[in-house]
Amino acid sequence: MKQFFSFFSGRRRLLFFTERLSELLSSGISLQKSLGILETLPCSDPEFTCSCVTLKEYVSGGSAFSAAIRLLPSLPAPDWYIAYISVAEECACIVPVLEHLLHLLRREKENTEKFIAALCYPLLILLLTGCAGFFSVFYFLPGMLPLFGEKAASIRNEALYVMMRADCMLVLAFMLLAICARNCFRMDPCIAVFRTMAFLTEQAVPTLSAVSCAFAFCARDKKISAALLAVRSELLEGERISACFGRCFQKSGFKKEGFLLSEHLSLCEETGRKNGFEKTADYIAAKKTGAEKVFLAVLQPSLLALSSLYITLILKTAFLPYITQLGDLI
Repeated sequence: MKQFFSFFSGRRRLLFFTERLSELLSSGISLQKSLGILETLPCSDPEFTCSCVTLKEYVSGGSAFSAAIRLLPSLPAPDWYIAYISVAEECACIVPVLEHLLHLLRREKENTEKFIAALCYPLLILLLTGCAGFFSVFYFLPGMLPLFGEKAASIRNEALYVMMRADCMLVLAFMLLAICARNCFRMDPCIAVFRTMAFLTEQAVPTLSAVSCAFAFCARDKKISAALLAVRSELLEGERISACFGRCFQKSGFKKEGFLLSEHLSLCEETGRKNGFEKTADYIAAKKTGAEKVFLAVLQPSLLALSSLYITLILKTAFLPYITQLGDLI
């Protein structure tokens, strides 16, 4: 649990650091002097100040900025963050890269907030449903057991068994919702790769360097990694960008994305524009937004159906015998 909260506090610290450093560098102040200013800023987070002091020492000692950040556990920079800084050092474009990184970190924070907000309502509903079943079996049912006579013990055991199975059903349903929400609100690696290529292309970064930077977004996605490896291989053989990107992504299983990418990049070659990657990323992002809306639309009806099923199982096992017994008495 401590590591969980430490991760989120570290990401907030990284966002704050990137925001302040970007502001200082964009005003023309050097990196070393900017780090010196950051360490003197009044801040309620002592680890932020310590991080700035350590970074300044590393940079003053001749270490690369990307290597210095990688050595700091208090600033948990993801691989794609380090990859962007490395490209910025190679191509001398640290200011626009930091501004782009700030945008990515804010989007990541927004996606995390959406994910947490999407799970709060289901968690509350399922907890209340489980509490309703618990009180029904352990508080209401015992008061009625004397009416059942010899059947009281078997009815009570059956009610407990059904409640435990129904509780397991609620837990599994919440886990399934959490997985669906995570897939809906996480950063899509395909979109991240295309936006990376779009941004670095606009900054006149060589295509091979941009592809190497894009690898940092797909370390766990074998399909995209295979596509980028194929792209790099074909680029080294002299293939056109539009042809190799579209073909390699289609071969890796991204047929629609590869076709659109090939189309947009071909148009860019004819018109001289550089928005092919961005247009493809916007299309995928629009589909992802539609999937998020569908998930949120079906969330409440699904929870109502699940709660109704849970209550029905409890009522059928615990209280249907009581109703039947009452009818016999009447």
